[in-house]
Amino acid sequence: MFGYTVFHKDIMNSLIDTVRRGKSANAYIFEGDAGLAVNDAAELFAKSLMCMEQESAPCGSCATCEAFSSRADPDLVYVRRPKDKATIGVDAARKAMIEAMSRPLYSKRRVFIFDEGDMLTAEAQNVMLKVLEEPPEYAVFIIVCNNGDNILQTVRSRSVVIEFPPVSDDIVREYIEEKYPDNKDTEFLVSFCAGIPMTADAMIAREDLEALREETLNIIPRFLSANKVYAYDAAAFFEKNKDNAEEICDMLLMYLRDALVTSLCGGDIVNIDKAEKIGLIASSYTPSVIAAGADEVMMMKKMLQKHIKPSVAALHAALKI
Repeated sequence: MFGYTVFHKDIMNSLIDTVRRGKSANAYIFEGDAGLAVNDAAELFAKSLMCMEQESAPCGSCATCEAFSSRADPDLVYVRRPKDKATIGVDAARKAMIEAMSRPLYSKRRVFIFDEGDMLTAEAQNVMLKVLEEPPEYAVFIIVCNNGDNILQTVRSRSVVIEFPPVSDDIVREYIEEKYPDNKDTEFLVSFCAGIPMTADAMIAREDLEALREETLNIIPRFLSANKVYAYDAAAFFEKNKDNAEEICDMLLMYLRDALVTSLCGGDIVNIDKAEKIGLIASSYTPSVIAAGADEVMMMKKMLQKHIKPSVAALHAALKI
């Protein structure tokens, strides 16, 4: 869509229509998993806002659109988390708010995209509030976040919240088939992605995918065991694989889902090639224990998104089951 990866065309068409009708707001929260190309959606919307041809924005041919495409437009400002920091702090927010007081140099608007907006500290958000309450007419703020729980209610109430939910399996399948026409594991990936298409990119890029799947399956008894000494094995596993912690959580959830299905109704499972081991898990633990494990893995994933150390999050999950 306009050269961007977009999985929610209806949402974007509606947003672009507000620009063309002159009805856009000054602050937005784009909320959705990074694998849904929410950053691309934010850039596309920013390009529409800044385009000089309002009725056909983004026209793609005006000087602003051309500068935007070449990343040469100074009126587009990114606010990102420093690589050596866990959060976006007061200084970054204050700098952006000061810049917002300057009128656009070349475009119709100055647009500020806050990448990883859920990493904004409360103090940083409070600094932003002073501008969000009475924003300059030319300034637009787009906060992109995976999880909006960390966005203060005072900020949310002054923003238009746009939710980007998981998409259908058909959209995920179309993305995989177009990008990876020779892939032989499309159906597994469609199920694994669970409505987040770009999850497939990381999975296909892995040379050790099968080994990681097997290791992850083997760690499940450590998670579910009543003997909490094994919880430390789970923590060690996540420490060893800390760079892939969220992927492993997704694998765990899919395995536990399959175990529940096997235990309760014997229905179709996603990881059909692991059916024997999944059956052993289903027969070794009660459905309530398996479900509790899934709940804790979901909580663990939220902890990881807040940059809590994987081994700590894993230990917390395993001890609570």
